[in-house]
Amino acid sequence: MAVIIPTLHGTPARFTGGMTQVAHNTWAWLQPNGDWSESNAGLIAGEGSAALIDTAWDLSLTRRILDAAERVTSAPIEKLIVTHADGDHIYGCQLLPNAQMIAAAEAVREIEEENPRGMQLSHLGCRLLRTVGIGPLRRFGAFVAAMFDPFDFRNITVRMPDTTFRGQMDLDIGGRAIELRHLGPAHTAGDAIVRVADVETVFAGDLVFIGVTPNSWTGPVAGLRRALDAIMRLSPRIVVPGHGPVTDVAGVAELDRYWSWLEREALRLLNAGHSVDETAERIVLGDGFAAEPWGSWSCAERTVLNVVLIDRARRGISTAISHNERARMMWSVSRLHAKLSGKRAKAFSERVP
Repeated sequence: MAVIIPTLHGTPARFTGGMTQVAHNTWAWLQPNGDWSESNAGLIAGEGSAALIDTAWDLSLTRRILDAAERVTSAPIEKLIVTHADGDHIYGCQLLPNAQMIAAAEAVREIEEENPRGMQLSHLGCRLLRTVGIGPLRRFGAFVAAMFDPFDFRNITVRMPDTTFRGQMDLDIGGRAIELRHLGPAHTAGDAIVRVADVETVFAGDLVFIGVTPNSWTGPVAGLRRALDAIMRLSPRIVVPGHGPVTDVAGVAELDRYWSWLEREALRLLNAGHSVDETAERIVLGDGFAAEPWGSWSCAERTVLNVVLIDRARRGISTAISHNERARMMWSVSRLHAKLSGKRAKAFSERVP
């Protein structure tokens, strides 16, 4: 049953979370508000068998998902499908040792590169900076530590898939036909969606973010838009995003418009000689951004990551953004977050009589 569950970052919940039935014997685990690592999962049940789609970023949160699954179906989870390799979707996989874990073949190397121990050490270091750092160092530490605070990366062993597929894979889940499709490279190289045809539902993983600024570690934007187009051509009635509330084709189309708009704006500024950081700041702090639907999406500071992606493609770099590069990029993300927070505080003070 869907209930009001708190966000992980302490902000007011914008939508109802928990195990939410989206169709017959089909559920989405929704984690408000879909912000940094507040990720969704899915559950499909058939006759005497069930499949879980993705887990969470630590063991405690994954146990919460599994407890909720037991309350809505008695069918055992025999398949564990992962939509991509990001830790907030796979770090709980070890809790289902008897379920067959399935992923796109292109996700294997990315799963191997995940490092929960490194996450734990980064969290400890940023907590220290938050306490004793000065100026920008303290700002950076506070931002990243707050991102990690809800999660416990101890005792996590990254589990590798038992089965991989290329292109498409068909499964039978207790008499229900389930279709897996690889649509990367886009958010990651190994992005896959799960289509449940009998209820016109697609679990889209992090190809789709709703109400929250998306990001990509691989791209290019053309790849993201191809993946979104592939989802829309399936004409699903229900789309479960990797982050945010349940949506439909219209929500996917709006996300596609976002990527098109952002690429156009970013290239205009980059080609005029602005740096990545300058480009991201001019975009999100400008009046044109606020007038668009995505102007109200949370985590606008991720625009830095997306402009990096666009700039890399502009310069002919086709490789994915490495984990080391991601860590360095968070410095710019934290700076933009601070500027956005300052702008919101200023706007609020100007409204107060």
